[in-house]
Amino acid sequence: MSRKRPAAPQLQLSQASLQDAMLRALRDETGRAAVRVSPGRRPEAERLVFALLREAVDVKGGSLIEIGPDDWLLTELPSFEASRLQALLGQILGEAAVQLLPLPASKPLLIGVLNAARLPQFLEVPPAEPISPHGLDARLDRLNLPQVYRRQSIVGITDTRLPKLVFQRLALDQAALRQQLGSLARDRALLSHAQSSLQKRVLEALGDEGTRKSLTGDGPIAPLLLDLPPELLPPMPEEAEEEADLAAGPGLYATLSLQAAISVADLAPRRKALRQGAWGIAISGLSASAIALIEPDALPADWLILDWSPALDDPQVLKALRRLDEARLILDGCDGEAALSWGLSQGIHLYGGPWIEDIITAGRMDYCSEAARCLRSECRARGLATSPSERIGCHNPLLLEGVLPEGQA
Repeated sequence: MSRKRPAAPQLQLSQASLQDAMLRALRDETGRAAVRVSPGRRPEAERLVFALLREAVDVKGGSLIEIGPDDWLLTELPSFEASRLQALLGQILGEAAVQLLPLPASKPLLIGVLNAARLPQFLEVPPAEPISPHGLDARLDRLNLPQVYRRQSIVGITDTRLPKLVFQRLALDQAALRQQLGSLARDRALLSHAQSSLQKRVLEALGDEGTRKSLTGDGPIAPLLLDLPPELLPPMPEEAEEEADLAAGPGLYATLSLQAAISVADLAPRRKALRQGAWGIAISGLSASAIALIEPDALPADWLILDWSPALDDPQVLKALRRLDEARLILDGCDGEAALSWGLSQGIHLYGGPWIEDIITAGRMDYCSEAARCLRSECRARGLATSPSERIGCHNPLLLEGVLPEGQA
């Protein structure tokens, strides 16, 4: 007759330590909260979220527990720290993937977790397998800019006027870049290097008239928004120069991500100096959760680009937005009529996003005498294209290059 083998001492110790951690989390103390996270099935995001959770545990205490697949729990943090962590993780994963569980109100949930049939475990995420950077630069050299860049439009819209082209934007197509890089795109450092390399190339390409026309088209020139990292901004002049003609306005706006803009300590004087070279500054990535955490009115930029989401209608976000001059706001990522209706209700007149591209395409085809020979999807794709070869097939190229019909552009 066989005898049941006793549990290994290390396993017994681990389970006992886990139960102790859960019992500590159930203490009747106000001012604390747990954070429940669903990281999804994206290894890169999973590792980033794990690092943020681990840092919170190391600094503020608590335990990091895996309840089940794609279900993590940080057992206890001071409520203020838990709320900040929830907002940060919500920017990475989406707000629905992060749940704030105030204590002691969340005790029933934690008791249920402690007594579940599948015992929770301390969470450990294995490090990513190293990816060799060998061949990255060679692969980037073989990439043509039109393979990964798209020509997007920012238009002005009011209640009574048709869309009017105000800016063009050369945007890096992240999905296309990841596809071109393959497994190399899984490494954040390599992906960042690839983005910076391409951004440098596109900036150099704009200095050549022929290449510029290839990328942006040969229609009416509109000021250009170009995504750039801070290191590609022109240097500060050594000596003060004469005041630029500010009435003319910049022809190119360096578009910095919010995270990059915050890291530039001298952005305000840099912005002033850039005006002498007909440059301006735009800041992108202002999501609803980000606006609630910063003071957007203090950002030194000509244009602030908001990411559309219904969460912008939150009272706290609206309170922060009311401190801004709506004349320097661009609502991007518009995916339907709700975005436009919300923006107009806030006094915003500049818009971009997939639904705006649909409006532009519809307006262009309504005006085009050759529209019957094309599909709307073809016209839309040609309008976004950044090479003459991708625009082949258009039977009214002057209208296509101009983005919108004459009188609207």
